[in-house]
Amino acid sequence: MSQLEQTFVTRHASPAGSRSPAADKKEDAPASPTLRDQQQAILMQTAKLLLAATTPEDLWTAVLTAINRSLAAERAAIFLYDEDRTTCPAAEGLSPDYITALCTHAELAPSYELWQNPEPIVINDIHTDGRTASLRAEMAAEGFHAFIIFPLLTAEATLMGALITYRDQPIPFTADDVAAGQTLAHMTALALHNIQLLTETRLNLIREQQLNEITRTLASTMDLPTILGHVLRMTADLTGADAGLLGLVIDHQMMTFYPHNIPESIVLRPALRGRGIAWEVVQNGETLRLEHYPSYYLAQPRWVKEGVNALTAVPLTAADTCLGALILFNLGQNRRQFTDRQVALAEAIGRQAAIAIQHARMYAEAHQRTTALRNALARQAELDDLKNKFIQTVSHELRTPLGIIHGHAELMGMGAMGELSSRLKESVDIISRRVHMLIDLMDDLTAMLAAETQELRREAVQLDRLLYDMLAEYRLQANKTNITLKTEIAQAIPAIMGDINHLRRVVDNLVSNAFKFTPPEGTVTLRLWPEENQVVLEVSDTGMGIPEEQLGRIFERFYQVNNHSKRQHGGTGLGLALVKEIAQSHRGDVSVTSEVGVGTTFRIVLPA
Repeated sequence: MSQLEQTFVTRHASPAGSRSPAADKKEDAPASPTLRDQQQAILMQTAKLLLAATTPEDLWTAVLTAINRSLAAERAAIFLYDEDRTTCPAAEGLSPDYITALCTHAELAPSYELWQNPEPIVINDIHTDGRTASLRAEMAAEGFHAFIIFPLLTAEATLMGALITYRDQPIPFTADDVAAGQTLAHMTALALHNIQLLTETRLNLIREQQLNEITRTLASTMDLPTILGHVLRMTADLTGADAGLLGLVIDHQMMTFYPHNIPESIVLRPALRGRGIAWEVVQNGETLRLEHYPSYYLAQPRWVKEGVNALTAVPLTAADTCLGALILFNLGQNRRQFTDRQVALAEAIGRQAAIAIQHARMYAEAHQRTTALRNALARQAELDDLKNKFIQTVSHELRTPLGIIHGHAELMGMGAMGELSSRLKESVDIISRRVHMLIDLMDDLTAMLAAETQELRREAVQLDRLLYDMLAEYRLQANKTNITLKTEIAQAIPAIMGDINHLRRVVDNLVSNAFKFTPPEGTVTLRLWPEENQVVLEVSDTGMGIPEEQLGRIFERFYQVNNHSKRQHGGTGLGLALVKEIAQSHRGDVSVTSEVGVGTTFRIVLPA
């Protein structure tokens, strides 16, 4: 027997009913310094144990031991209050029936007064104290005589629970007992709060690790069935659910389901919009939590028959769009409810899953578009190859007969085959012009094909020398059409790498167009100058100009500005398209500015 217990026995050795008023008065006197000092020493030792406790089980063991040592109580219990629920995590010397009665009928117990006044409740005689009337029979059956209730309060004075000590003998609690119990209750509440914070931190860390693992798993694949399977299995494992379903919305009208551990007797069918719990969650966009599924108005008999009890359904939302619902439930004899933490975890997984599902869908759509585009490009390349072969074949086959026709037409026009009448001569001239047009068309098509396929010679070309060589012919054409030809060619023009024949065709097409669309008394100007690491060629005219709305199309193949121009000036509409393709094949570019009635300027920029 400890010294504290010996002191307790000495203080309370007189039997009930044999004490004198003087003895009673003596009992009410303050405790001896020795007893108070021992209580304080015990509390100091207990404080170290409580603060060192890292689990509730360690805490309860230390508290129950301290109650017995510091308050000489034969029995003790710890009760915790969680909203409207009372639990007893630890007790000593009390029957399960009594503990169940206190937890079930907490509003009838004296401890209920703590909600109005969180001060210690001292009951020295259960048989005479009116506060025990409601549970007096249960208390008498336990066999204790007195007890005291200490509130467990947080630093913010929030009631966490109660610590109760019981004495079997009718021995009143003293002021020192109350003070020691309050100190112990305060230390218990502080230690319990610390353990809860530690547990909360540990659980949050575990949750983050689990979510990170899920995120890595979902990010490792773009296969939608694999993602759905991972989500269901992981969520069920982490929340302890018996089974689960993942409903995925298809075309806003239908929902298909992916199962996990579903009973074989359940046959899953797609659900039309608005039918069932999954659609309710999708349409509301909020979590649905059922503690008793059979009583829900949307409960299905086949699920009730399988024993579905608790159910939680969370929406799968990404970018304000609900893609489906994740449903978890417990079956059969499993009456466990889903906790707030488990529901929050399911919601977090649902958000991650929704993002993964959306990415998988986008990836699948992009893959389909990529495949379709690849097929289209392959088909286009095949058609381009056929086109090029066709052009090559036609050009080759037509060039010889056209040359023969052109030669005989020239012979006839020159009178080598006899004198022709004016009417026949006119017809021969028409034949010669049309054959020449066809030959030019063949040349344009061949040049365009060479520009497309990059079949160009690469050699150093002095563009200024090329212009000087062509000027004599252009001046003859200018004099013939009564047009002024101006040139502004700078000195020291750097060479460019290219095909001189194709570059000659570019210049010839631009200058020919300028002469074609410039009226008599007009002006055509050629400019050439270096600019940084480039060479710039401009061909300007004072002709009719091009309407602004048509400038964007003049480089299209076979496009001509208007029908009047086509009738008046002829041409096939390939000249400017050929200019652009040859310029781009030389890693350059072409641009145009024009004003109707003022004129047009074409600019070619080529790398030096």
